Amino acid sequence: MTNNINTILDQEWSFESSVYVPTGNNDLSSGSPTVVDLTLDEGGTGLIDTAAINSDQLDFGALLPITIDVITAIEWFAAVVAGNTVDFYWAESANSAVAEGNPGGVDGVDGIYTGAGDGGTDEQAVINMIFIGSLVTSLHTAGHVQIAKIGRFTPTFRYGQLIVVNNSGTTLCGTDDIESSVLFYGTMPQIAAAA
Repeated sequence: MTNNINTILDQEWSFESSVYVPTGNNDLSSGSPTVVDLTLDEGGTGLIDTAAINSDQLDFGALLPITIDVITAIEWFAAVVAGNTVDFYWAESANSAVAEGNPGGVDGVDGIYTGAGDGGTDEQAVINMIFIGSLVTSLHTAGHVQIAKIGRFTPTFRYGQLIVVNNSGTTLCGTDDIESSVLFYGTMPQIAAAA
């Protein structure tokens, strides 16, 4: 008699910009993650308060993670007060075409997100997505990096985009986001071949 053995493999996806080069203290990855474009310093001026951005589309592959743990490192462009939030959403899709089948009209290409494109706001559009969680701001000066666990979710479709909504009261990243990233850490199931 042969038995299949359940094993657990771990995988990481890092949402980061092309200029991302973190110092050791701010590097969230434990290995060599798959990189997904997310430019928080959109246009080189930062993500302003109340603005939102979406990442490129992520393809988890044929084997979906059981769970995704989400952590982030955010570099502050200006002093930030305590108690505000930066909010994170997952817009998942069963469609491999980056601009098709997405909740909230997400286009699947790294850039500013302004809602469903039909006159709605990003606050209205994200209601149709998976809410991952929020980074709650603490008192920091300009240039400080705040690291926090955001939450956990279970994907049900192969594709999706990360949406970040800045409700912090100040600009994220400013002229660069060299220290800013969002890390997805997925627990992956795999069935071993029968002995």
